[in-house]
Amino acid sequence: MKLHKAKLAALAAAALFSLNAAGTAEAAAPEKQLSLIAEQAVAWNADFADSLRDGDSFAITDLDGNGRLELLILKSVRNPIPEANANGSNRQKGMALVASMPITLRPRGYEVSADGKRLEEIIFHYEDKIIPPNLTNINSGNAYYYADDKTRSYSISTLNRIGKLEFRMYKQVLSMKDGTMTVQTIGMEQGQYGLFDDIATAEAIIELHEDQYGKRIENQQAFNEYVEAYHAGCDPAQVRVSWISAEELRPALKSTDTLRSLLSESWNEFRFGLKDKPDVKNKKNKNK
Repeated sequence: MKLHKAKLAALAAAALFSLNAAGTAEAAAPEKQLSLIAEQAVAWNADFADSLRDGDSFAITDLDGNGRLELLILKSVRNPIPEANANGSNRQKGMALVASMPITLRPRGYEVSADGKRLEEIIFHYEDKIIPPNLTNINSGNAYYYADDKTRSYSISTLNRIGKLEFRMYKQVLSMKDGTMTVQTIGMEQGQYGLFDDIATAEAIIELHEDQYGKRIENQQAFNEYVEAYHAGCDPAQVRVSWISAEELRPALKSTDTLRSLLSESWNEFRFGLKDKPDVKNKKNKNK
């Protein structure tokens, strides 16, 4: 079975509705939290030269809904492929596409403390295999809300290149609570990229599907049903996260006010809500 070149799926036109978890009222106003994050830029972005080189991404979120803002940072680690040439033959161009895929990712983040006076580093807890998640795919995955304990979770895909032309696509579930992001890998697909002389492309061909225990799953449909079954009993939701590239962030770092404004734009775009609710603006954001 074939899966064409991976793309970020556009968010469906579903309604978004703000959900407020317990403790939100005690959090500092978003504007104060954004100011704190901007003022602490030296601490969370000390190696900005590396951020530019690696194409880091940054976003302001409230994934757990506790009213305390999070700053998420994702670094992509890539390895060159000698045969790759973006200006060469179609096969070489296809190889260049493959070379752009990360071999691993390095996520980190900070959450504003309960008293609103400092940033606390987010702990990433891996329940099984240590496979760093592609946080930017929160947008293209599915979100869920568990009404019983008022928690949110996010189903994402993390693609890693293995060697020159092989890849693994991990299906993962993310959830945050008390400053810890729990990452669980519930399934894996693997295969290789096919290159073609008649067109500059790199087609991902899936050869194997497995569940979290390494048990083989027969086909793509069965694999998708297996992933969906993991979230039985919860309400489908939708999330929107606005990511800032390192290139966008660079000029803003010259001024705390400019940086705060850029971070505010990311926050104002953040949404989380049930799919069947009316479209409203995030209640924690103020209209401009």
